[in-house]
Order: sequence, then structure tokens, then C-alpha cells
Amino acid sequence: MNNDLSKTNSETTINRIGNLLNEYRGVPLDENFLKKIEEICLDLRADSTQKDTEYSEVSKDLKERRKSERRSKDKIIDVIGVGLCLLDRELKITWVNQTLCDWLHLKESPLGKHCHDVYNCDEIGTGSCPAASVFSGKAGSIIETWIESENRDKMCVQHVAIPIRNGEENINSVLILTINSTESEKTVHKLLLLQKLGEAMQGTLHLDKLLHLILTCVTSGYAFGFNRAMLFLVNKEHNVLNGKLAVGPSSHEEANQIWKELSDKYSSLKDIFEELDFSHNIDTSFNTMVKLMVYSLSDTREVVIFCAKEKTPIIIKDAVNDPRVTPEFRKALGVNEFVCVPLIAKNETIGVIVADNIYTAEPISSDHVSMLTMFVNQAAMAIENAETYKRLEDKINQLTETQQRLISSERLAAIGSMSSYVAHEIRNPLVTIGGFAKTLSRFTFTDSKIKTNIDIIIEEVKRLETILKNITDFGKPSTPEKIDTQISEIMESTCMLMENYFQEKNINVHKEFETDEPEIAVDPIQIKQVFLNILMNAVEAMPDGGNLDIKIRSGIESIEIEIVDNGEGISKEVLKNIFNPFFTTKPNGTGAGLAISLKIIEDHGGNVDVKSMPGKGTTMLLTLPVT
Repeated sequence: MNNDLSKTNSETTINRIGNLLNEYRGVPLDENFLKKIEEICLDLRADSTQKDTEYSEVSKDLKERRKSERRSKDKIIDVIGVGLCLLDRELKITWVNQTLCDWLHLKESPLGKHCHDVYNCDEIGTGSCPAASVFSGKAGSIIETWIESENRDKMCVQHVAIPIRNGEENINSVLILTINSTESEKTVHKLLLLQKLGEAMQGTLHLDKLLHLILTCVTSGYAFGFNRAMLFLVNKEHNVLNGKLAVGPSSHEEANQIWKELSDKYSSLKDIFEELDFSHNIDTSFNTMVKLMVYSLSDTREVVIFCAKEKTPIIIKDAVNDPRVTPEFRKALGVNEFVCVPLIAKNETIGVIVADNIYTAEPISSDHVSMLTMFVNQAAMAIENAETYKRLEDKINQLTETQQRLISSERLAAIGSMSSYVAHEIRNPLVTIGGFAKTLSRFTFTDSKIKTNIDIIIEEVKRLETILKNITDFGKPSTPEKIDTQISEIMESTCMLMENYFQEKNINVHKEFETDEPEIAVDPIQIKQVFLNILMNAVEAMPDGGNLDIKIRSGIESIEIEIVDNGEGISKEVLKNIFNPFFTTKPNGTGAGLAISLKIIEDHGGNVDVKSMPGKGTTMLLTLPVT
């Protein structure tokens, strides 16, 4: 009868501990928890004292039964999943349950060993040790720390120190109750990681850098640790899913090399973010392969399209036999297990991320995918924000360019109106002066200085007439008289016209024209004037001779004319003003040539771009629309 009662009391005590742990599961331990544990331990101590008194009077057979019951109690204690350890005043272990032995992978009995040598933690056995605090007379305490097993496994645990008193109410031992909180700690770590990644993404508005950052997070060992990651984005205009970017090694050898370099160079994800170079991955064979992958959004046979349509993550465990994976996609990836996660922003799929562990062959768990999905949802919003920012930036640039063109057009119009008036008022007296000067030049003068002065007047009149001609060009109607012709024919005609000038100035001309160049509608006379102005400037930039490269390339929507010299080049300050009317750095220049050229090209719907470096030369790129 007593034995049955004893067993019942022990089971009741263990059940009380189990219920208490369930009550506090996932909740931070507090002083109330500690008091409840102490109450249970006091009841357990009273029960043990009573049993010890009873058993001192029983036979040897009953003592064996007592040992059996204690073993049963140990099994019941182990079932509740809590590590228990009894320490004496020297902090040496006098008893430990099997659960703690299993957690620490103990191969030998820890009895008699110092607790610090068994737990391998930072607090046990130190000044902040909860057991030492209890022995010094302080109240029982709860701490959270990490312990390490014999095989180097790390566990995050909560230690509860409970004093055990003898009949004289002296503390002769301490019970250390150890609760495994590793999973809770991992969850907290993952949530903090998601927060950090989210902050990093939301603070990045450069789209290309953002996409690279996202895939770096997917592949970094400090984050999600996949071997490779691929990003596909939806192209609504063409109704396709385009491969946009891929991050990861292209071979086992490259993988080992990259991982070693990252390990040596970076100690945290923050370090990687600070030195992230989104351009180094552009030329890898893996990235090139992914960027060539294009799938129609109407073709649901492809797993990435199915993922985008269903808006749900897909784990492919056996790509060879999974009907959702086409042979082409499987061959391109070269892996049998991978995961697809949709990028969803505002309830709309904007892309898909594909990740795998092709080199480590580590299985992809559902928990891993859940965390990745939460991250990808944040990434989708960041991409949406970056794309919105880019569209806004493009609109601002367009408005700025339009404003500059409008200001330029108004300036040219004002100069045109003024030039007509100036030309009219100056031309008549200028012709008169020139006529009288030429008449005087026919006479013979004894004073040679008079003859010299008359020649100067004639030359200056010619120069003024040239300036007047350039000025009146601004007042002419800007509408070109277009006919269908090949740009290369106009360029050939211009070069023939300047052939002797090229030879005289020691200029080597290299021409590269396409044979199948289409005809476009232009005003040949105006375009030739543009070519003359630019070629003349290029020759003047090479006073000692040099090379002049002329290339004409045709595209789907435009034709590009590239004129490159290796002359003196143009400084940044001068480059800003070269298209302003009457701005010139030449002693005898008028500053009208490039301004007129720009106006002609813009009247044709094209544009002019200039790149130059002092001492290196200048490149003029003219673009004209095909239609």
C-alpha cells in the first residue's frame, strides 16, 4: 500500500513539473516560475524524507524495490524533456538525469566532476553562476546561456537554480533545472535576421544593386546559405518571365574557392553588405546562362511559371521524375532538388527566385523555405519600390532634358530673330565698305603701309561676312527638306570633299560602314553641313596629324554615326558649353558650328552625345531615327 502511494506521489510531482513547463513553454521564465519549482521540490524532498524513514525499517527485498522505483522515477523525469543536475557545495555533480546526458553526448558518467567541465558554458562555475549564488545565500535565479556538448554541438539553454535544504534548513545542494531553448533562440535569431535584411533592402533604391543584395542574402552562409540563387522577373510587355540575375559558383572548385575567400574576408553579413560589389557577378557563366532563360507566362508546364501563377513556394525533391519540371529546365540547372519562391508585391507576382544546394547536397527543409518565403516577400516590396523610384527618376530626367531643350530652343529662336535684324542692319554698310576697299586696292600707293591697311580691311570684311552668314543660319526655317537616302553616302561625299584637306593636315581616315544600311529620311544638305562642322573640328584638334575613325552602325530604331579623333581633347568645363551659340575657344572661331549642328540633328529627331578627355581625344556620337 505504501509503495503504491509512494509511486503515486512521485508521479504526481513529475506531472506537476511537466504541467508547469507546458504552461511556460515559449514564455520567458520569471520569479513566479522559480517559486512554483521550489514548492514542487519541497514537496518532493518531504516525500523523499518520509520514504527514507520508512525504508530504513524494511527488508533487503524492499530496498531493491526502492531502487527499481527510483529508476522508474528517473524515466518519468526524462520523459518531461528537462535536464536535471544536483550539485554539492563544491559545485560537483552528485546526480544527473539521462536527458541532460543525452543533450551533452556524455560518454562517461559525470558524477564527481565539476559542473563547468560538463556543461562547458560561460556562467556555470563563475561569479554569475546561479548555483554559486544560491550557496552564497542569495535567492534562486534564472539565466540564459549557451552550453557545448562533447562533440561541440551548441545549445541555448535556461538554467534554473533551486536550493535543496536538509532537516536543519541548511542548503547542502542545488538542483539545476535546464530547459532547452535552442529552437526559440533560433526563431528569435531568424526574426532579427529578417529585420536586418529588410532594413538593408528598403534602404537600397538602386535596382541592380538591390537585386544582387537579395541573391547575396539567399546564398550567404550568414543568412540562408543556399549554394546558388537565380532571379526571374515578369516582363508584362512581352508576357514572359525573364532570367535577370544569378549568384553562385559555376563549379565545385569555384565554390570552395569563393567560400574560403568569403570566410577569410568577412566575419558577418554586415561586412558583406558594406563591401557588396554588384558588378563582379556579371560575366560569370552561371549568370550568363540564367539571363538567357526566357519562359512564356502562358506556358504552365514550366515549374517557374507554375510557381508564379499559383503564388506559392514549390520544393522540388526529385526533378527527374517530377512532371512540373521540363527536361530543358532540369538540364539547365543540373540539379535534382531545388526550391521556387514567388516574389509577390501588392498581391501580384513580379518574379520568382530559384535556389538550390548543388554542391553541398544539403536537403531543403520546409522550415528553411518558410523563412526564405518571408524574406522574399520583403524583397518583392523592395523591388517594387526600387522600380517605382527608377521610373520616377527616369521621368525627372526626361523632364529635365525637355526643359533644357526648351530653353535651348527658345535661346536659338531669340538669337534667330536677333540675327535677322543684325544681318539686315550690318550687311549694307559692310558691302559698301568692302566695295570701296577693293576699289582702293587697285590703286598704287607710294606708302606701303596704306596698301597693307587696305588688305586688312578687305580680310576683316570677309570675316564679318562669314560671321553674318553663320548668324543668319539661326533665322532660317528649321524644317528640313527630307528625302530617303543612306547616311553612309552623305558621309562618303563629305569625306571626298575634304580629302585634300585631310592629306594636307596628315590625317589618317578609317571608315567602317555597314553594307546593309537602310535608307532614312533626312535633308542631305543639312546633314552634310553637320558632318563638315564635326570633321573640321576633329582635324583642328589634331594640329600635328592623327587618326580619324568614322563608324556608321544601323539598329532596329536608329542609325549611329561615331566620329573619333585622337587629338587634344576637351576639358569638362569647356565640354559643358560647346553647344552654346557663339561659344568658342578658337582665336578666329565664331562658335556657331556645333550649335547649328545640334539644332539640325534635333530637327531630324536625333541627338548628339560627346565624350572627351584632355590629351586622349574626342568621340562624337550622332543618332538619327530610322523612321
